[in-house]
Amino acid sequence: MLNKVLKIVGIVFGSLVLLGIMAYGAMSYYFRYRFPYGTYINNVNAATFTTAQMNDYLLRNYIPGVDYSNISLMFEGRDGYSETIKCEDIGLKADMTDELNRIMNDQKPYEWIVSWLYPIQYKVMPDIKYDEEALKEAVDKLKCVDGSGNKKNPVVELKSDDKGYYLYDEIEDRADADRIFEIAKTALDNIDRSVIEMDIRDCYIPHKIPAEYNDVISLYDKIETLKSAKITFLDDKLKYTLNGSLAVSWLEKGEDGLPAVDEKGNLIFDESRLEGYTDFLSDVFNTTDGYIDWVKHSGGTVTLKNSMPGYVVDKEAEKEKIKEQLLRGGVLNRRPLYESEGNGRGNDRVGKTYIEVDMGEQKLYYYVDGQLSMSSDVVTGNLARGNGTPSKLCYVYFKQRNRTLHGRDYATFVNYWMAVTGHIGIHDATWRNKFGENIYKTAGSHGCINVPKDFAGRLYEVVEVGTPCIMYY
Repeated sequence: MLNKVLKIVGIVFGSLVLLGIMAYGAMSYYFRYRFPYGTYINNVNAATFTTAQMNDYLLRNYIPGVDYSNISLMFEGRDGYSETIKCEDIGLKADMTDELNRIMNDQKPYEWIVSWLYPIQYKVMPDIKYDEEALKEAVDKLKCVDGSGNKKNPVVELKSDDKGYYLYDEIEDRADADRIFEIAKTALDNIDRSVIEMDIRDCYIPHKIPAEYNDVISLYDKIETLKSAKITFLDDKLKYTLNGSLAVSWLEKGEDGLPAVDEKGNLIFDESRLEGYTDFLSDVFNTTDGYIDWVKHSGGTVTLKNSMPGYVVDKEAEKEKIKEQLLRGGVLNRRPLYESEGNGRGNDRVGKTYIEVDMGEQKLYYYVDGQLSMSSDVVTGNLARGNGTPSKLCYVYFKQRNRTLHGRDYATFVNYWMAVTGHIGIHDATWRNKFGENIYKTAGSHGCINVPKDFAGRLYEVVEVGTPCIMYY
């Protein structure tokens, strides 16, 4: 009996084992084409999914809001341009099948229970596939590339406004198909949204202006060259800059209202405007005329009219030079062109060697290199008769020995004559036995500076033509 029971138990146990083996085998077969328990892909439980089912699910949920079945490329260019290429135009498809198959093939179906106990996490990214030739053709058909969206019959002309002349160019640039193609490929390899916006404003090829507009371009280039010109006039501490942008307003205009050119193709300036500018340069850089403040030998300052020769801008030469340099363009620093030059500017024009006549004190001082060399009492012009010697900065412009001075009512012989301004000069006065004090007020000269003969001789020997002479009361 016991044997019989044991036999039955054995049969039942064997049957159960066989059923278990068959069930395990059935499950192993089931997971041959499905992901086993414990398989997580992109944080999604993939258990029991086929690769096709998992591919469809993941594509719909890989990035929230992104529909890989409806991807489009939106190109945004200049002046509000926008155009789209749709996914069906290029055969675009997103797929994870290859990677999912690899994961599936790495699984051992008969280890499905082990996978349940020891789950594994996988990361899978979509594989974007599309027809590159179709993409290239679609890019070539964009309006910004083929020019079909550009303005018809564009013109190029020179115009002006309150800021000056400018080139009005209606010819539009065309987008660079090769660069756009590469940008699109990069975007498709990194899809993160359903509509991929791409800024292509920097992907344009500069256009070439047709030869029919050469005259317009030539005139524009000449004006731009003029605008680029910058002449800085420098001399001592004086500095003034002429910008070409100002000189543009000096241009002569033709019947069409645009700047005219001469037979050589050069821009033509209004001569009166150039002359006006050289007048201005003269005001800035000339040192003739005007006034200087002089510190007297005895102290104190006196303002004197300047009659010294000095820097005088050569206006005619300067006008031609300015014209030449403006037309050539570029930046240049230079001294003004002078027809004559002086010793310096301000009080420097006097220098360190000069004659100083203090008519209030009736004294003459001769300085050499800043040091007093000799001095003498003098008699200057008769104030009572209106012959007062003028106050001014002048210079010795003429020297002569043994000269007879002629006036309306006199003819006087002098041994030493040093002319300083007009008919006024420094000379000996042998008819006088006294100099200085207040003689000049009632018994002075006709305007000259009278000095003793021996002093006149010594001064004559050392003083040079051009020596400054400062005279004041």
